[in-house]
Amino acid sequence: MNYKDIRGFNYQPSYGSSSLELWRKFDADTIRIEVGRGKMLFPKINAVRFWLSWEAYIREPEMFSRNFEAALAIFAEFGLQVMPVLLNRWHDNVLDYGGVYMDHFMPGNWAYREDLFDRYVSEIVGRHHNDPRIFMWDLCNEPCPWGLKNPDYAEAVKHEYAWLARVRSLCLEVGATAPLTIGAFVTSDQLRHWEPLSDILSIHPYGMAAFSPPEKWEPLLDECVTFAREKGKPLLATETCWGALDDERRVEIIHYTLGQLKKRDIGWLAYVLHHSLIADAHRPEFGPVGGPGNLAFIEADGSLRPGHDAFNQY
Repeated sequence: MNYKDIRGFNYQPSYGSSSLELWRKFDADTIRIEVGRGKMLFPKINAVRFWLSWEAYIREPEMFSRNFEAALAIFAEFGLQVMPVLLNRWHDNVLDYGGVYMDHFMPGNWAYREDLFDRYVSEIVGRHHNDPRIFMWDLCNEPCPWGLKNPDYAEAVKHEYAWLARVRSLCLEVGATAPLTIGAFVTSDQLRHWEPLSDILSIHPYGMAAFSPPEKWEPLLDECVTFAREKGKPLLATETCWGALDDERRVEIIHYTLGQLKKRDIGWLAYVLHHSLIADAHRPEFGPVGGPGNLAFIEADGSLRPGHDAFNQY
């Protein structure tokens, strides 16, 4: 696969506000409708990043596995290659998504067990170890959310790396043929930190966010491109396009962000395809909204968010 040609989205179904809820209420019909809308409104998309839930798996492993297979079949109907996200470390102080917490990988915590995720990773990846519908496995979304240089979290950084090294080893043990990656924040230290565990370098470049003005963001993108070339690894933006409640402002962000990525031959999976009840994927009338505002490209009623066909220009 030529990663610079990837044009796609992250997808979170509309009917739940957390990963556990989305999978416990799994609704194939809704997913088919929403993904179909995406393909109709953005006809050139070829890939989707789809988030899983280890919490749902441990409650009903066989049901989760059947539902995952159903989702893969739906994406294939629309000609979309899939990047499953096995584990999540992004948490939100307005509307939390769920996933993995420090207690789960820090020895000495009440919730820690070294093999806590082994069955989940081995069975899900093992059953699809050579599945042609899967073009990459994302081991974990946004690990070390506090950053790598905070001395208060030095021990956590060490144990989080060891934990994800174990996850990677498990994937390789069960014969995963698709590349493995870690969807990290786009900072130079994060990129270098997770590179040894990543076959493909995966970044989350959110241009025009408060923390990444153009004068900082563009040199950082250039640094990522240079580092990827040095390591001989492809580079892919697995999340991108910062949000806004104002439609015109969001369209401006889309044009700027995708223009800068295309200029550097970086493919992308924008965040996020469809209205959802999860954090930052809806208008305020549907629930709490945090700093990123609304990142959805398709409205709750299935219509295109005003101006968001800008995506198709790139």
